[in-house]
Amino acid sequence: MSTTLTACGSKEDVVTHAETEAVYVSVGPKGGPYLKYQVQVSRQLNPGDFQNTAARGDQEKIDPEDSEYLKGIPEDELALTKNPKKPLDDQVYFGVFIQVANDNKQPLKSAALSGFEIKDSQFTEGEAGSEAHVFEPIAALDPADPGNPFLYRQAIVPGATGTGSGYQPLANSPAGSSTTAAELLVFKIPQSDLENRPLVLHIKGVDGGEAEVDLDV
Repeated sequence: MSTTLTACGSKEDVVTHAETEAVYVSVGPKGGPYLKYQVQVSRQLNPGDFQNTAARGDQEKIDPEDSEYLKGIPEDELALTKNPKKPLDDQVYFGVFIQVANDNKQPLKSAALSGFEIKDSQFTEGEAGSEAHVFEPIAALDPADPGNPFLYRQAIVPGATGTGSGYQPLANSPAGSSTTAAELLVFKIPQSDLENRPLVLHIKGVDGGEAEVDLDV
C-alpha cells in the first residue's frame, strides 16, 4: 500500500495491491485522479452447452445464470481447448465480477478490456514459456457494446455526487442490480492452472497506473 496527499492536505490511501478480493485498488496516473476497482467474486463458470438446452448434460452441474453470462461472445472465442490425454489441462471458463467506483467529482473512463489480465504463480517476467501463464479476457463481437448487460465494457464512470461515489455498473442496470452488483470478465484457463495460486488480476488504467488483486480461487 502507498499513501498520497490530497489537495487539502489530508491523507488518502492509494492501494495498488490487494491480497484478497473485496478490497478496492486504485488505478490512475501518479497523483490521481484514481478509479477504484473491486473484485466482488471470482469463480469457475458452468454454463454447459448454453446454445443447445437439450445437450446441456448433467443438469445438476449446470448453472442457468452462467448460461446467460456468455451470450454475445462469438463461438470461436468461446471454444475451449481440450486435452484428451490430460483432462486436467482442459480449459474452463473463469469469471471475475468487478465493480468500479469513482470518488472524484469529474467522470472518468474505466480501463479497456485489454487493460485486464490474469497471471498465475508460474509466470516469471522474461522467462521462456511464461506467456502460457498469462490469460486475457475474451471479448464479445463488439467489446464496447457486447449486447449482454452483464459483460464488462469500458465506460465513463459517473463522478461522485454529495457523499456518494459514482459506480460502474450503474445501480439500476441489470448488472448493477444483480447479486454481485458487478460486471463480468470472462477468461479461458486450463483447469490445472487454477491450482497455480495465487492467480493475480492485473489492471492497467487508460491514463496510466496499475494495480493487482490476488484472486480467491
